[in-house]
Amino acid sequence: MVLQVGIRALQQRRDQMRGSADAVAGTGDAATACLLLFYAAECGLKERLLARRGLRDSSGLEPTHDLRKLAKELGLPRTIGACLNRLQSCRLHPPTRGSVALADLHQAWRYGAKLDAADEKEAHETLRTLITWCEQD
Repeated sequence: MVLQVGIRALQQRRDQMRGSADAVAGTGDAATACLLLFYAAECGLKERLLARRGLRDSSGLEPTHDLRKLAKELGLPRTIGACLNRLQSCRLHPPTRGSVALADLHQAWRYGAKLDAADEKEAHETLRTLITWCEQD
């Protein structure tokens, strides 16, 4: 079952999760802060899509966690697109090999996968950039 929500609910949840991420970041728990920012960015991007398409709720959107796809549908400015292009994926922290695609980062943070610190920091900054853009659009 996919829950359908409206613009106002997405805005409120974006703001709540961003605020919670700020509070958690102060504790040093980067993974939880990033997970909250990921979902805040997802809510923000979906809210902007609803507003631009004149839709009442998310029933008109494909259910996805792919932030790059959502951003592409919105036609974000080049500066934001450049942030997303730099963040193709996050490397897993050694000794684990491989990487996690942007669309799957929420799973890595949710399940406690250890990511490369520099890549995780880049993801954190990119998510904040997306959220800020959503707020200002």
